Amino acid sequence: MPNLSSYTSVRTSLFVRLQIDEYRTTSSGAYTSQVLRFSDHYQNFTIDSETYTPLGELLTITKSVSEIRPTSNNVTVSISGIPTNNLAEIIHSKIKGSPIKIYRAYFDVSTNVQIGNTEGRYIGSVNNFSLEEEYDALDKNASNIIQLECASTVDILSKTIAGRKTNSESMKKYFASDVSFDNVSALMGSSFDFGVPKWVL
Repeated sequence: MPNLSSYTSVRTSLFVRLQIDEYRTTSSGAYTSQVLRFSDHYQNFTIDSETYTPLGELLTITKSVSEIRPTSNNVTVSISGIPTNNLAEIIHSKIKGSPIKIYRAYFDVSTNVQIGNTEGRYIGSVNNFSLEEEYDALDKNASNIIQLECASTVDILSKTIAGRKTNSESMKKYFASDVSFDNVSALMGSSFDFGVPKWVL
């Protein structure tokens, strides 16, 4: 985090990078990989040669807690003002499970110059999403809000089940010359009386 002690007023902007591996705009269209980049900044902004589209106040992100150790804090990203015609991109794309990254940058209010470097704020995946409709009865017009519920990478890793199969294929995947599991398939279904003396048998 940059040193902000010498500034009288500072503004922050958040930048969201959402990678959707199976993205399409119609129910019958082919899936393509698409990276969506947007921010609550007031103008286009470039991070690592990628341009982030400004959404201003249409983008809201819940607060996160800064801690020394990684924690499983979840974040909700909300985008409002989505026209009804654009809902097809959301409904027909597979957003759940998409990796998401959130960056933060600091700016001097008086000069609009960035202070320090852009820093990472959040890394995770979209756990779920929901849609809400806002209908204006006077204008007879509707807009929508999409909420992305994101689970942090720490939370995902804590729920991951790790292990290996007890067969020859699994062993050779890690140790190609090992033959210790080659006879496992032949022993499958056999019963063994471990610990029983031979004379009892």
